[in-house]
Amino acid sequence: MSNISLYGNLSFLNLGELFQIFGTNSSTGVLKIKSKYSQEPGLMYFVKGNVVDASTGNKQGIDAAYALFGWIEGDFEFYQEEVKVKNVVKKSRMEITLDALRMLDDGQIEKLGPVSFTKTPSERSDKEPIIPVIRGPLVDYAYVVDEEEHFDGNKIVEEGKYGNWIWTILEGTVEIIKETDRGTIKILRLSDGSFIGSISAVMPGERVRNASAVAVGTVQLGLLDSQRLYSEYGKLSSLMKEILKSLDNRLQKQTAMMVDTYLKKINVKDILQNKKILIEQGSANNKCYKITEGEVLIVRNTKNGYLPIVDLCAGDFIGQIPFMNIGHEPHSASVLGSKNIKASAIETGDIQKEYDGLSLTFKNILENIGTCISATTMVSTELNRKDITDKK
Repeated sequence: MSNISLYGNLSFLNLGELFQIFGTNSSTGVLKIKSKYSQEPGLMYFVKGNVVDASTGNKQGIDAAYALFGWIEGDFEFYQEEVKVKNVVKKSRMEITLDALRMLDDGQIEKLGPVSFTKTPSERSDKEPIIPVIRGPLVDYAYVVDEEEHFDGNKIVEEGKYGNWIWTILEGTVEIIKETDRGTIKILRLSDGSFIGSISAVMPGERVRNASAVAVGTVQLGLLDSQRLYSEYGKLSSLMKEILKSLDNRLQKQTAMMVDTYLKKINVKDILQNKKILIEQGSANNKCYKITEGEVLIVRNTKNGYLPIVDLCAGDFIGQIPFMNIGHEPHSASVLGSKNIKASAIETGDIQKEYDGLSLTFKNILENIGTCISATTMVSTELNRKDITDKK
């Protein structure tokens, strides 16, 4: 392929907008879409502004065209050239766009990104929670020192046991679960490119696993080079280390609070008492703060009132983490503080530069933590919704 006429990112121009551009200009050529969540690019073939064929994975034609509307993250390149494929797509670009957008809204098209779901909204019952499926980018084999195979039902990680290893999933699905006196709670499913084990595995000291990881079917894992990751962690500034420790702490405490809230071991009214709003959900406040005294409670505003997400204390960070969207404050959660709360704003410019200098694998592990925090919040909200529904 040659003659790139247009290139960019899908966050700037989505597929529907690209359709309009190609239609207006009666463009003929090939659109290549690349995503870090797919090993192969998606391809669309245009003749005089209309789609004549498409391919992605094992899908071809109109099915592939629809599936590519689910690629909400990635880069695209349009090559202006003669197209020799057969015309197997008979719908107009407008019909394809309208159908695809409707199917996305109905959950009939899977969104290709860090999080998908075991069941689409159209498949689940009113009382059945959906389980997020987290995938990661393509694996950097330079960090893989060994490979392991696990079979259906095998416990890769057991809750309460010690362990300082991180695996990446080369192929297959792993379920993260918590055992409770009301049975097993399924929290997340991890798939290709995601990581088993927390960033705390490269921090000094022994770590106790706070959940179990169980193979669903046959799973191929890559064991990461812990010494290499530990060396990279050791070069970080003290502030960056504190932020990473706080993020790891947030995910672990959030998982515990989700379970306790679901089991009614937490009285929501009691923990909300004497708390004042520090950051309102939806706020434009983009600062990051370090808690120096007191406690805060991160809550999700729902139609049933505040849903507790996680409690944090001195040493933790709140607000906009400069290099990560964790699906919490300020846009998707509120921060409530105790009467004695004290926090200091931190300068994030140097932190962002430090993050930019990390290896791709280290960045991917951090991105995985952020995605897990966001997805666990979805599960907590779903469990709360299901509990409310059951009472009606």
